[in-house]
Amino acid sequence: MNNLKVKPLALAIALGLSPSALVYAQSDSSADAQLEEVIVTGVKAADLNAREAERSKDAFSSIISQDDAGNFADQNVAESLQRLPGITLQKSEGEGRYVNVRGLGADFVSVTMNGSELASGGGDGRAFALDAIPADMLGSIEVYKSLTPDQDLNSIGGTVNVKTVSAFDKKRDTLKLKAQVNNQVYKDQLSPKISLSGTNLLFDDRIGIGYSVSTEQRNSVNYEVRHHSTTDARYITNGNTTALVPYQFEAKQEEGERTRNAASLDIGFRPTNNSEYYLRLSHTSYQDLDVALREYSRFDTSSASEFVLLDVENKIMGAAGTELQHQFFIQDGVATTDSVAIGGKNNFDNGWEIEYDLSVSKGEWDKPGASRVQFRARDMPMIGGWGPNYLWSMPIERDHLEYLAGVDQVLSNAPYNYGSRQQPDMGFDNLFIEDSFRTDDVSQLKIDIKKEFETGKINYIKFGGTVKNRERDRNKDRWSVIPSDKASIGCPAAEDPELCFDLASSELGDFETFEPAHADIRHNFITYDDARYLIDATKTAATEFDKNNNDQDSVKDDYVLTEDVQNIYLMAEFATSDNSTLIVGGKYETTTFDSTGNFSIRWDRNEDSSSATSDDIVVPLTNTQTTYSDFLPSIHWKYEPRDDLLVRAALWTSFTRPNFSDSRASVEFSGRVILCDANAVEETSLTCDDRPTDLNSAWSSDEAVKANTVIGKANTLKIGNPSLKAQYATNLDTSLTWYASDDLYFQAALFAKQIDGFIAEVRGQEMSLEDLPFYVPVETINESSPALNLIPGKVYDDVNMSINGEVAHVYGLELTYSQYFNSGLFIQSNATFIGSSADVGSTVREDKIALPFQADETLNLTVGWENDDVSVRLIGNYRSAVLEQIGSCTAANKAQDIADAAARAEAGGNGAIIPESCKKWADVYEDNTFGLDFKATWKVTDMIGVYFDALNLTGDRSVRYYTGNEYSNGKMMYSGEDFGTSFQLGVNVKIM
Repeated sequence: MNNLKVKPLALAIALGLSPSALVYAQSDSSADAQLEEVIVTGVKAADLNAREAERSKDAFSSIISQDDAGNFADQNVAESLQRLPGITLQKSEGEGRYVNVRGLGADFVSVTMNGSELASGGGDGRAFALDAIPADMLGSIEVYKSLTPDQDLNSIGGTVNVKTVSAFDKKRDTLKLKAQVNNQVYKDQLSPKISLSGTNLLFDDRIGIGYSVSTEQRNSVNYEVRHHSTTDARYITNGNTTALVPYQFEAKQEEGERTRNAASLDIGFRPTNNSEYYLRLSHTSYQDLDVALREYSRFDTSSASEFVLLDVENKIMGAAGTELQHQFFIQDGVATTDSVAIGGKNNFDNGWEIEYDLSVSKGEWDKPGASRVQFRARDMPMIGGWGPNYLWSMPIERDHLEYLAGVDQVLSNAPYNYGSRQQPDMGFDNLFIEDSFRTDDVSQLKIDIKKEFETGKINYIKFGGTVKNRERDRNKDRWSVIPSDKASIGCPAAEDPELCFDLASSELGDFETFEPAHADIRHNFITYDDARYLIDATKTAATEFDKNNNDQDSVKDDYVLTEDVQNIYLMAEFATSDNSTLIVGGKYETTTFDSTGNFSIRWDRNEDSSSATSDDIVVPLTNTQTTYSDFLPSIHWKYEPRDDLLVRAALWTSFTRPNFSDSRASVEFSGRVILCDANAVEETSLTCDDRPTDLNSAWSSDEAVKANTVIGKANTLKIGNPSLKAQYATNLDTSLTWYASDDLYFQAALFAKQIDGFIAEVRGQEMSLEDLPFYVPVETINESSPALNLIPGKVYDDVNMSINGEVAHVYGLELTYSQYFNSGLFIQSNATFIGSSADVGSTVREDKIALPFQADETLNLTVGWENDDVSVRLIGNYRSAVLEQIGSCTAANKAQDIADAAARAEAGGNGAIIPESCKKWADVYEDNTFGLDFKATWKVTDMIGVYFDALNLTGDRSVRYYTGNEYSNGKMMYSGEDFGTSFQLGVNVKIM
C-alpha cells in the first residue's frame, strides 16, 4: 500500500503528475496548511490513473490502467475491455476474443501494440484475437474512439492500442510474480498460469528495461448445437403443407487445451535530455489442441416426398431417408505473433522534434495433421423440432413415425438399434486429413516531424507519413475419402497394409466407445485412443490419393494477398482561447491490393474409386488487383471551461479495409455440383441431380454428361470478392466529462457515423458468373473440363458473397458514471445506446437493415466494496441482439415468389406466396446476452495479494437464430454455444 499526499485531482493534472505519485503542495493562503493524506489502491487507483490518461489525450478515448501495485482490475485483457463504455466482446469457448466498439464488429477495430499494427495468422478476418495477449505483459490499454491524422485511420469503430511494460513509464524498479489456477465446471480440471514482469532503471536512469514472461494452460469443454454453417434452412412442401425446416442438426462437444506463452522486452536509451531510442520485442504463441465430437442428424438427404410429418404450429417434422453421422475430429494448431520495433525521438533547437519507427510483425498459424474419422448410418426415419433457442432430433421406429404422421408406410432400410446408445453397425465411411498453414507479414516505416511554437496562436505543426506492406499466404491441403474406396491405393504404403485394409471397411462396433457429456448427443462415440489408432492405421488411404493436391478441398481456400499502403498527413493545433485548442488536419492514403485464388468445382461422381487422382476442376483466377485512395480530413476541439469540466468535439474521417476472407479471389461451387437435363423444360428435383446416371443411366461417360447436361441454377456458389474497396466513414463525436472529485465521475458522449460503401455478407443472391465484379474464366473451365458445361450468362439462385453496400448510418449515446463512497462502497457503470440504418443496395435488399454486428444497447454495472486490504466486485454485462448475416430480398425476388405461387395455383397446387427467393427469413441474429462475474482481492501483506474470480455465474450462452417466418412459425435456432462457469484463484507477489 502507498501512502499518498495529494491535492485534488485537478491540481495533480495541472502539475502533470499521476494521482498515484507523491505530490507536495502548499496552499497560497496558508504556509502551514496541513496536507491531506489520501490512500489510493486497487480498483479506485486504476480508475483514477485511467481518467488522468484519458484527459491528457488529444482525441476521445477510454483507457484501462494499472493501480499503484502494477495490477489491472481484471486478469484478462478482453475481460478488462468489456467494462468500458461501448465495448462488447465476441467470445470463443467462453473466453473473450475479439472486440466490438460502438456497435461495430471486430473487423472495424484495429489492434496495435505500442502504436504499430500487429500481424495475425490465426484467422481470415482483420480482427486480432486479444486472448493471445496476457494482461501481465501490458502497462496500459488504450481504446481510441476518435482519431487524429497522425494515427492509423484504418478503423471506423476504434483503435485498441496495447502498451507493453516500460521502465520509463513506471519510473522505478519493479518486480512482480503472479501464479493462478483456473477451473471450468464442464472440464473440472485445474489450468495453471504463471507470469513474471518487472522494470529496471540503470545508469542514472539513462537506460530503462521493461520485461515480462508468462505461460498459461487453459482447459475447457463447450457444448454447441448448430443448424448448418453454410447452407440455409429449406422449404419442404408435402401435400397441402409447406414448412421452412432446418437443413440438418449438429450437436458438438469440443474439448480444448489452450497453451499461451508470451514475452516482451522494452529497452529504452536516453543519452541526453533531447534524445531517446528504443528496441521493443514481443512474442506470443497460442497452441490450441481441440478434440471435437460432432453428431449430425441429416434431414438434407431426405427428398420432399420422404417428409411425412410437417407440423409448423408445433415446429416438428419427421422424414424417412435421413442419415445419422458421427465425426471424431482431432486438431492441434499453433498461432504465433512476433514483433520487433526500433525507433526513437530527437528534439532540436527552435522547437523541432522528429519521431521515427520501423516495425516488423509476423504472424503464423500452423495446423499440420488435423484428422477426422466419420461413421454413418443411412436411410433411416427421424423426427426433429426447432425453436428460437433450441434444435432437437432423434431416430424413431418406422411404425411410430407412421402413427404420428398418419401414413400407411414409411420406407427404411437402416440397421439401427432403437432404444440403445450403442450403434455398432455405423460404417467407417470417411477419413479426413488436413495440413493448414497461414502466414501474415506486416512491415511499416513511420516518420513524424513536429514544430512547436512558444508564442502565437499556433501551438504546433505536425506532418509525416507511413509506408506499409502486408503479405498473407494461406495454404491448405486436405484429403477427404471413403477409406474402403481408396484402400487399394493407399493401404500398400501403410506401416501395416493388412491392418489398413481390414480397418478401411470397419464399423463402430469394432471399437471401444464412450458416452459424451453433451445432453444433445444421443449415441456413444469411438474413444480418443481408438480414433487415433484408426487414423494412424489408415491415413495412407487418404494421403496417397491426389498427390498433386488438385482436389477442391485442397485449393478452394488457398490464396496469396498483398497490400501496399502509402500515406502522408499534415495537422496543426491552434490555441483558440486560454482554455481551448483546435486540431485541424488531413491524411491522403493509397492502398493497392492484389490476390491470387482459384475457381473450383467438386466433380467426383464419375471418379474411379481406384484412381489416385482427383477429377475436381481447378482454374487459377488472375487480374484481381484493386487500387483505392482517399483524402481523410479531421477537426478536433478540446475545451476546459473549468478545472472539473472537459468538452470535446470532433469531425473526422476514417476507413476500414475489407477482411481477407471477403476479399480473396475465389469462386467455389459448394458441395457436389448439381447437373440438370439440358433437354428438360424446367429444372426440378426430377430433372437435376449431382449424379448424372440418376438422371439417365446411359450418361456414364464424360462425353455423354457434357452433351446432355448443364450446371443447374440451384447450385450454391461461395464467392471471395477481390474487387471490394474500403468502406469510408464520416464520424462526429461530442463529449462532456465532469471530474467532480476523486470520488465522482460522469461522462456523456454523443456520436454519429455515416459509412459509405459498407461491406455486408449477403446470402442467396441471384446472379451469373459474368455479373461478378471481377473476371471469371468461364471459357477456360469449359475447355479444360471433359464433362462439365457452364452456360454463359446463366443465373444462379444462391450466390453468397460480400459486397460494398450503399450507405449506413450509426448514431449513439454513451453514458459513464462512477462513484466511490466513504464507506468503501463503489459503483462503476456505463451504458451505450445505438441505432443504425443501412442501405445494402437494390440488387441485394429492397428495404434497409440494421448495420451488421451493431448492438442497440450495451450495459455494464459494477457494484463493489474495498478498503486498504480487501476488494470485492459483482460485475454485470448486458448486450442486446446483433444482426450477423443477411438474406437477399430484392424486388425481383419478390416478383419471382409471386410468379412461382401463380404457377403452383395453375397446376392445382398451393397458390400461397412462399418466400423462397425473398430470404428475409434467413437474416441471422446473435441473441442478447447477460453475464455476471464476481471478483475479489485480498492484500495479505505489503508483498502478497490473493485474488479470486468467478466468471459467467449466470451460465450465459451464445445463441444465434434465423429470423424465420410463418412457415417456420417464428425464429429458428442457427447455433447455440454453452461454455459454462469458470473459477480462478491466484496470487500476486510484489517482490520490489
